[in-house]
Amino acid sequence: MAETPFKLSPMSVGLTLTERVYLTIKEAILDLQYKPGDPLVEDDLARQLGTSKTPVRDALLTLERDGLVTKIPYKGTSVSEVSLKDATEIFELRAVLEGLAARLATPEFSRRDLDEAEHLLDEADRALERGEVETCSRLGAQFHTMIHERADNRRLKPILDKLEEQLRRLRRLSDRLQGRLEKSGREHRRILAGLRTGDPQQAEAAMRAHLDSVVRDFAQAGPLERKPEEAAPMRAPLPTPAEVHSL
Repeated sequence: MAETPFKLSPMSVGLTLTERVYLTIKEAILDLQYKPGDPLVEDDLARQLGTSKTPVRDALLTLERDGLVTKIPYKGTSVSEVSLKDATEIFELRAVLEGLAARLATPEFSRRDLDEAEHLLDEADRALERGEVETCSRLGAQFHTMIHERADNRRLKPILDKLEEQLRRLRRLSDRLQGRLEKSGREHRRILAGLRTGDPQQAEAAMRAHLDSVVRDFAQAGPLERKPEEAAPMRAPLPTPAEVHSL
């Protein structure tokens, strides 16, 4: 068999320390351990992570390119704020793409799939009754993932997966809105009803209505504004140095 006319360099399998630091801080930001507007002090981060300031500084530069942190000369670096425009743009994309996913997934849902989806929503309702907000949110996200996985378009899910990274902070923020999780639960039931009837247009319309509803709640409640009592930086429980080095 003929060889290719060029040579590839051997890959480095392990992550560098800077990459591990980057991923650690990024996860803390996406999970709202550090909230929008919180300062990110190199000395503090390096001390928590058990590293020198150099990998922290390099990681913050990459996070700045990602749009997750903001650096202001003479003021320092902080977690980027999330504007209503950011939320609107992301949810507009979600409404179109997840609406399409719901339409394509409808004929692919088996009776067993439908029962599994209903079980997820039942568990989410019970978690909310117990006050377990994170569990409720996670189960709701799993319901969306079921739909993504059954959509008969192999290019759609990778796009949705990429969008998910930008969505995580917004989902956490929306969970804090009064009554939002209860409303999402009812809207998820309408999506499931469309899937059960086998009507792709009904499922798509229900999905788009659900995501449009989230944007309206953001706009009405102004959840992206920092409250006075949240002005002090939150000291995130970052992983221990041993955990960072083992990534």
